[in-house]
Amino acid sequence: LGAWMDDHPRPIAAYTANILGSLFGIALFVGATVTLTPPVIWLAAAGVGLAVCAIWAEDGRVARATAVGLAVALPLWAWGVQTPTLWSPYQKLTLLPLMQPVPDGGEQTWEQCGEILEVNNVGYMSMLNLDRGHMAANPRLYPPNEIRTSHYMLPHAIVGPRERVLIVGAGAGNDVAAALVNGAGHVDAVEIDPAIVAVVRARHPNQPYSSDRVTVSIDDARAHFRNDEGPYDLIWFGLLDSHTNPSAYSNVRLDHFVYTRESFEEMKALHGPSGVVVLFIAPEADWISGRMVRLMTETLGAPPLAAKSQASTECMGWGGLLLIGGPPEAMSAVRARAEADPELRSKIFDPSVYPTNVAMTTDDWPYLYLPGPRIPRYHLLVGLACLALGLALRRALFRKGEPMNMAMLLLGMGFMLLEVVGVSRAALLFGTTWTVNAYIVGAIFAMILLANLVASRTNVSVTGWPAWGLVASVLALAFMPTGGLAALPLGLRVILGGGFLALPVFFSGLIFVTAWAATERKDLAFGSNLLGSLVGGVASMLSMAIGFSALMFLTLLVYLAALVVLARERGRTRVPA
Repeated sequence: LGAWMDDHPRPIAAYTANILGSLFGIALFVGATVTLTPPVIWLAAAGVGLAVCAIWAEDGRVARATAVGLAVALPLWAWGVQTPTLWSPYQKLTLLPLMQPVPDGGEQTWEQCGEILEVNNVGYMSMLNLDRGHMAANPRLYPPNEIRTSHYMLPHAIVGPRERVLIVGAGAGNDVAAALVNGAGHVDAVEIDPAIVAVVRARHPNQPYSSDRVTVSIDDARAHFRNDEGPYDLIWFGLLDSHTNPSAYSNVRLDHFVYTRESFEEMKALHGPSGVVVLFIAPEADWISGRMVRLMTETLGAPPLAAKSQASTECMGWGGLLLIGGPPEAMSAVRARAEADPELRSKIFDPSVYPTNVAMTTDDWPYLYLPGPRIPRYHLLVGLACLALGLALRRALFRKGEPMNMAMLLLGMGFMLLEVVGVSRAALLFGTTWTVNAYIVGAIFAMILLANLVASRTNVSVTGWPAWGLVASVLALAFMPTGGLAALPLGLRVILGGGFLALPVFFSGLIFVTAWAATERKDLAFGSNLLGSLVGGVASMLSMAIGFSALMFLTLLVYLAALVVLARERGRTRVPA
């Protein structure tokens, strides 16, 4: 690609065509995602595209034929996928029967009591029949003495009947079904994955999403907190344990911005006068439990009540740690209710057994599954492997004596860091749904196209107004009042928040394309820029140690270094007409 651009008489036009191709790819991605297409379709489209590129290859006939054959064979990698399988906008979903062993005359037999919904080949959630009549009629699958204290029933037994209920992470619909069974007047169910909602509507035995007492929203929990008005008598956090990142340009998972101090402050505003919060988690370490206890205590005003549910059969749920929190007055009533019931009293315990001297998750440092600010060993190993790969590519692709273009490398590094911070900030403003991320990446390419247009029509000095604009816009993004902007109506949020996010991309893109077009060896400059992006991607892991605000200032330092190099090497660089 770099060699083709180097030979092209109009390099900016060639680069613009490449960016337009990327935008077309995003459009295809959106179309394929909306239609829930399987990987075989994606690979077939990619294979055809790569095969067409062989037309312009300069290799011999045998090499081109081999390349075309390999490209066309790409869909074979996705052949024979287990069914029934759905491909949602976020993940692979596979349905399997939930089988439970039951005694039968001295022998053990297996009976089905629901369906398991696997995510990326990992057990994730199950669809269960929580109808009281059904459970009473099948005591072998639903031991009568365990029903009241099972996963989905125990919280309602403790907090009592609740009229208005909000459930975030509604998933397979069991939380909603349990709320209806226990007398909820109306339930607002929030689930981010439309494919999961479609499966539940079609296959859940209790049909919770079809009830006229239920309103289903396809959204992420954090965005819903901002857009809802409440008030609710009960806010229920399902097992919001995401298996997916919101974007390739982010180290956070879909659920991370839900479990932050700022998120809980927004959620608290939806409480009714006696409203309480039910939170289920399946912690792998005590410090995760302690973090949740601290988070609920500091934001809701009182220590939560803790309980554990674990039935002898998976037909009533997998169980986990239950935390119930709320304001002091509401929690006094809940505690009194639980302690007055011997069966419930045996399930609750003091949450102070968990360590609370752990770092609090915030919007700046949302890493729920890290004990504190640090880079995990696994990420360090991956980062070192990527840097080693970059060094090997540098030696393989650059001839001996050919220098790296340091300015281009720094610009690539800065741009990748800018994307990471920008996507994370955008997630707070607009949500972490796949559509938002598609729009954001598309907007980034649109800003690059605008920068190309300006560079091709005007004489630009990279150390002039674009440099000042870049520094000012990066500083503005670093100090962006995310909370204030997020509270604005959507239209104003798009205009103002979009401006904060778009301007640094425009100025950095303008500086890059101006300096690159004036470079004698555009292939070396392009390669240096891509290697810089690799370094920037590895450096973005620092957000786990220093947070996103500090990473933004690191981005600024990288861009300042690039501007210094450009000023020393080129002075006032002009773009050719």
